[in-house]
Amino acid sequence: MHVAICDDNIADRKQMERLLNREADRRIKGGDTMYTDSYGNAEALLHNPMQYDVFYIDMCKTAVSETKRIVDALLEKGVVAPIVLCCSGIDYRTQNYPEHITFLDKPIKVAELTESLDHAKEAKAQTPNTIEIREEKETYYVTEPDILYASKKHNAILVTLIDGRTLFTRNTIWNLYSQWESHKMFLPLSNAVINGRYIESLSHFHVKMTDGKRFVLSRSMRPYVQAFLEQQSANHSTVK
Repeated sequence: MHVAICDDNIADRKQMERLLNREADRRIKGGDTMYTDSYGNAEALLHNPMQYDVFYIDMCKTAVSETKRIVDALLEKGVVAPIVLCCSGIDYRTQNYPEHITFLDKPIKVAELTESLDHAKEAKAQTPNTIEIREEKETYYVTEPDILYASKKHNAILVTLIDGRTLFTRNTIWNLYSQWESHKMFLPLSNAVINGRYIESLSHFHVKMTDGKRFVLSRSMRPYVQAFLEQQSANHSTVK
């Protein structure tokens, strides 16, 4: 589990680090590994927040609105991990935050910290595995059903999402597929990786996706794609 602290009070930040290090020592005996990153400003935290499974935030010394700005930015980036606001100079409970935001009072009590980490662990277990897509200046995290297909475009890969967005990543088709192949819906073609759940039709030479995009289908790949579609149809019938 990956934990993020964002606190502009150095003494409080160090104390939270000590508490989390002790918690990590206790948890590793049960086979749970916990890593903690500590930040004193928002920009460093917001650079790549999707790697974290829980956030502990208190920015009461910088500005009254700074904690709210961080929370809004995390949610805008698509963070679904628990966000815990640590109340010291500001009682965040009195402010307007979404219902799923939780709170801890400082000084932090060990039992309450343990409970919040247990909740984060449960939330992580229920969260779908995400796929990381890195553009030059931004990193995106999506789930398998979000991806329609990825196709070669010049020296990069264009990833098309089901909502119509497109992302560019410096990669090769086969390297990309090696990263995605644990997700059984992805099928590799010569110049693309397609999501089998969005195949509309299959012909002798092409596969057509639900958005109308067609990909050339090699003779060797056609039986594989055909078998995939038959298996999905059988699974669907079984569920019914």
